[in-house]
Amino acid sequence: MKKNKKQTPFYPSKNNLIGILGGGQLGKMIAVSASKFGFPTYLYCPKGDNPAENVVTKVLHGDWNDKNKLETFAKEVICATSEFENIPSTTLDYLSKKTLVYPNSKTFMNAQFRDKEKKLAQQAGFIVPRWFKINSFSELKKYAKELNYKAILKTNSQGYDGKGQTIIDKKSNLEEIWTDTNFAECILEEKIEFKREISILYARSSNLSECFFPISENIHDNGILRRTIAPAKIGIFSKNKIMKLTKILSNLLNLVGLLTIEMFELHDGTIVFNEIAPRPHNSFHWTIEGCNKSQFDILIGSILGHKIVDVENYGFWEMENILGDEINDLSDFFSFGNYFPHIYGKKEIKNGRKMGHITRKLN
Repeated sequence: MKKNKKQTPFYPSKNNLIGILGGGQLGKMIAVSASKFGFPTYLYCPKGDNPAENVVTKVLHGDWNDKNKLETFAKEVICATSEFENIPSTTLDYLSKKTLVYPNSKTFMNAQFRDKEKKLAQQAGFIVPRWFKINSFSELKKYAKELNYKAILKTNSQGYDGKGQTIIDKKSNLEEIWTDTNFAECILEEKIEFKREISILYARSSNLSECFFPISENIHDNGILRRTIAPAKIGIFSKNKIMKLTKILSNLLNLVGLLTIEMFELHDGTIVFNEIAPRPHNSFHWTIEGCNKSQFDILIGSILGHKIVDVENYGFWEMENILGDEINDLSDFFSFGNYFPHIYGKKEIKNGRKMGHITRKLN
């Protein structure tokens, strides 16, 4: 059954199920927001440690290539959105023939491969660090030398939270690094010295209205986001330029839904592209309490075809991730008087795994 794409906008009804692809904490928070608007939710994901299962209306377990189960899922939902960017684009293509899928498979295809997203960013007008596609040890040797051994080797796909990345300098054993990486396609990227990392979140509704969130400033530890402070203090010229380039990039993708762009701000104020994420983003969890509408609220409005407008923030905020076994002793996180805890409910504790977050109002 192919959905009539003239049905939007959608309004609350027990029959208007919103599909969520992926069962992690982002899927959980998407479902909570949908429920607040009066929409039931239908989760599709493989079996596993899926905290979203605790809050959705229905669950269907299945692999990403199981067409029979995907068709069952698609027949019951009015639209579907994804909570992480590594859902195969072939899955999204298949679903899009049977229901509305936002963001689209093109957006995810570009986000899943570092070379594609860098080319896209350059096409949009962003400054991008020098980089080279690496398919062999000889290419690694050649281009590491060209970058004066100031580089980062990254797997071309499947990388997140610092995974699949190795810093290269003049003391590095390149042969050992290449063997340990053990990945068919990599990129070698210039290692740049930057002042801070910032991120911007943009949304576009299927009715073509749009929305920007205030820019966030991010602090990482071992490649994992530790804290976010927002809104970031940034000059109006840089802010306007970032917003302009973000809209250009989104147009190239024919975006509907959310798009986060992570960037580096250099010491001279230059803004350099890092990567994109076409989904709710950890660096904007502060919007749940800190804005009149959260990133999850805006995502729901976008995929349903409702009008969206720029959000308003309530002062300055800090978000801190609860990582790994920190979940076993939350006394330090709860020592602040004005805080909002979000515990994801994951069963398995792993080193560096995001188990929850705390949001605090700074003023």
